[in-house]
Amino acid sequence: MKRLMFSGGPRSVVAAAANPRTRQSASLQAVLLLLLLVSSVHAQKWINPNFDAHRLDFRTLGYPDVTEIEADNSPITALLTAASGKVYGATSGKTASFLFLYDRSINKVRPLGKIGDARGVYHTLVQDTDGTLIIGGGLNMLAPVPLTQQFPGGYRAIEEQLWKDIAAPYKDYPGGHLYRYDPAKNDAGAKLAGEACPLEDLGVPVRNNSIYALALDAKARQLYGVTYPDAHFFVCDLEKKKTRDIGPILDRKVYSGPERTWRSVPRALHVAANGRVYTSGEDGRIVYFDPQSQKLVRTTMQIPGEYWEAWNYHGYPVIESWVTDAKGNLFGATSDGYLFQMQPDKAQIINLGKPRIHRRVRAMTLGPDDRLYLLCGEFEDVVKLISYDTTGREGFIDWGTLTVDRSPYYAKRAYQFDAMTTGIDGTIFMGESDRRACLYMFIPGAKPFEGGFNPSNPR
Repeated sequence: MKRLMFSGGPRSVVAAAANPRTRQSASLQAVLLLLLLVSSVHAQKWINPNFDAHRLDFRTLGYPDVTEIEADNSPITALLTAASGKVYGATSGKTASFLFLYDRSINKVRPLGKIGDARGVYHTLVQDTDGTLIIGGGLNMLAPVPLTQQFPGGYRAIEEQLWKDIAAPYKDYPGGHLYRYDPAKNDAGAKLAGEACPLEDLGVPVRNNSIYALALDAKARQLYGVTYPDAHFFVCDLEKKKTRDIGPILDRKVYSGPERTWRSVPRALHVAANGRVYTSGEDGRIVYFDPQSQKLVRTTMQIPGEYWEAWNYHGYPVIESWVTDAKGNLFGATSDGYLFQMQPDKAQIINLGKPRIHRRVRAMTLGPDDRLYLLCGEFEDVVKLISYDTTGREGFIDWGTLTVDRSPYYAKRAYQFDAMTTGIDGTIFMGESDRRACLYMFIPGAKPFEGGFNPSNPR
């Protein structure tokens, strides 16, 4: 309970009581103070009880009514920390996708404009050696899939109809473009709402598909990608400016995740030191693209998850994220919510566990404290921040939901996230993906409170 301080002594109180106009003013002040007190006490419910509240904050995506990316086009679905220290992000929305940056020198988000004809940029943001950004566009993956309610029955009728519904928006879609953005030329000055971002169009790698995952082999000048919904693997030679469609990673169409109304397609690629490009494929087996043979190779390694083998159905998880630590250890996360370590030279996968009952690891990044930070939870569920100590000392730590309290100035509780990156100073950036999204920032370095929140000491 906050202590309310009033100025003046007994004489001033008597004088105020003798003046009706002063009494009215004093009554109004008392009501306002009471409302402030009640709102302040109520706002304490926003504080996350699991860690020091000052370590979490957020920034809006521009200035309101001037440059801010509007609601429904603001869900953040891609983040990248550039070599310059700036954090770049892209949104997905109903009508357009936007590029933005967070500049730590001004402590603000600056919108950079609309990304071509894209309505979504889903984890497809990489940086080239010259500092330019390569962006993969497409349709909005977060948009609800209109499902047919009535259709003829028969063998595998539900799966067949689900595929028709998923593929329907892509039937007449020309395909997602690859774009190049030059920060050195175009970062200065924010764009007004709705203005176009200056981009170089690198073309459409696979027609009738969105670009779903990207990875760059900077030395070989090869850009690799996966598309949705047809799950094609493509290679773009950045020197020759030619793209080759290698073909589908997956043969069967299953719907085990990331969401039940999405086709199960891996959405992360890892380029190893030997040039091989790793992801997951049929039956959850690790596959890699061999740049020497220019073919996809299936391995015996299988990612952890929930596997369903029945007479008429096969279901398996897909890769959601890859992260490499300072020692070169490779970690992956799956659509079923599992974390694992992969050792390709030993053809071995080590299951590190599942931090939540809920499915999905929506995003993952490595912090400065040797912890992997994960955003865990399904779509339209409450996402929680969870860490895993790669040194083996702590295991998993549940940091709870992401709630910011800077009352009486602002307060916000976030439920949906789809992107993460680590800043050059160790700050963890998290992209909210609700309809009016903000960029969240978490500063690691402290352990959660032991025993949780203590009501007798509410800080």
